[in-house]
Amino acid sequence: MKRFRRLALALSIAMIAASAAGCKSGSSEPSPQPESGSQAPASEADGRGDGGTVGDAEKKLVIYSPSTEAQINAVVPLFSEKYGIDCEVITGNTGEIVARADAEKEAPYADVIFGGGASTYSQYRDVFEDYVTSNDSELIDTCKNTTGYITNHNVDATIIVVNTDLIGDIEINGYEDLLNPALKGKIAFADPTVSSNAYAHIVSMLEGIGGGDEAAGWDFIARFIENLDGKLQSGSGAVWKAVADGEMVVGTSYEEAGITLVRDGAPIKVVYAKEGVSVDPSTSGLIKNCKHPENGKLFLDFLMTKEVQNIFCSELGIRPARDDVEYPDYFVPASEINVLHEDKEFYDGNSQTIVNRYMDVFQDVYPG
Repeated sequence: MKRFRRLALALSIAMIAASAAGCKSGSSEPSPQPESGSQAPASEADGRGDGGTVGDAEKKLVIYSPSTEAQINAVVPLFSEKYGIDCEVITGNTGEIVARADAEKEAPYADVIFGGGASTYSQYRDVFEDYVTSNDSELIDTCKNTTGYITNHNVDATIIVVNTDLIGDIEINGYEDLLNPALKGKIAFADPTVSSNAYAHIVSMLEGIGGGDEAAGWDFIARFIENLDGKLQSGSGAVWKAVADGEMVVGTSYEEAGITLVRDGAPIKVVYAKEGVSVDPSTSGLIKNCKHPENGKLFLDFLMTKEVQNIFCSELGIRPARDDVEYPDYFVPASEINVLHEDKEFYDGNSQTIVNRYMDVFQDVYPG
């Protein structure tokens, strides 16, 4: 029997902020936070190997998550069963999830955020407590914790998904092909104010098309926006669903979604843009002053175990954060993808400015 409860995020950010303010005035001070940083490696002696004694006295964990349903269903019940911890999962888009945690930071409801991207996390640094997982040294270099507060639990690539039943004889090999007038209004792209994947595609366009030339990159984005015909999807999941369901012909998405759709028999082709692909870690983090910090740390450690990393790779089609797992044949080797090597620090630190500029361009193309 599953030992976790899922809720959809349905409150507006304004209502959340009001609620958080009310909690602040009517509650006691937050519990003292344990010292941050690395903790001892897992072992049978400390109970981490068999669901034993390590953790908070209250066997509960509240998780905010923009991760896919497949990820949540694969990981959370397994964690709950292994450690005897009841988990409540509240889902929503990355922007909504992290903004809610920020609005509640004087009296946090959640303990961890499972999923999202570093660019969004960096906008809300004060939400997160520093914590480096016990198995960080076992991760590939691009996934090691270099910030103190971001746990990189897998690697994702920007892709284009194409509905093969609808595309006809139109060739899609990259972003330039999305400017085809025949695709106007038939391209699914998520609202970047709530989707970290949409932001990753903006970065891919700026770097892959502009090649460091800012003016050229933004000129391309303006033309791309014109071909969207004023349409933005509500989130990353809405993009691939629109393409798979035949509502849209093509969409900008993430590798896990594309691989899963193809494996499930959907009429989908996965395209790695010839201009360049952003390969970024998917992230998780411990919420500062949360009610169950030790359970939160235990969950983050659990994400990085070989057991879970194998599930990500073999069952969910996600590139893992470890290199000691076996890759299925359907993964395209990184050597066959034009991987962009953009300045991650710059793009993570300036994500809000870049998203704002994108939305300004969108408003210029479609005023009112």
